[in-house]
Amino acid sequence: MKRHESHTTAHNYAEACHLLRSGYVKHVRLGWNVESDEFFRIASDWCDAGARIVKEDDAFVVSLKGFAIPRQH
Repeated sequence: MKRHESHTTAHNYAEACHLLRSGYVKHVRLGWNVESDEFFRIASDWCDAGARIVKEDDAFVVSLKGFAIPRQH
C-alpha cells in the first residue's frame, strides 16, 4: 500500500486514543501487537466518528479524514 503522508506511532490503546483526540495528527499507526478486543474497541470508538482503519505492512493505521486541527493557543 502506498503511503502519502507520515504516520505517528502509538504504542498502546491509550496513546492511540490520545493522539486521535488531539486533532494534531490525521494518521496513527498502531505500533503494538493489537489484540482482537482492542481492534474492535478502536473500530467501535473511531469508525462511527468517520475514521478509517487500514492494514499497512505489519501494522494497522487509523486515519481521520476531514477533521479540523484545534487552534494553537
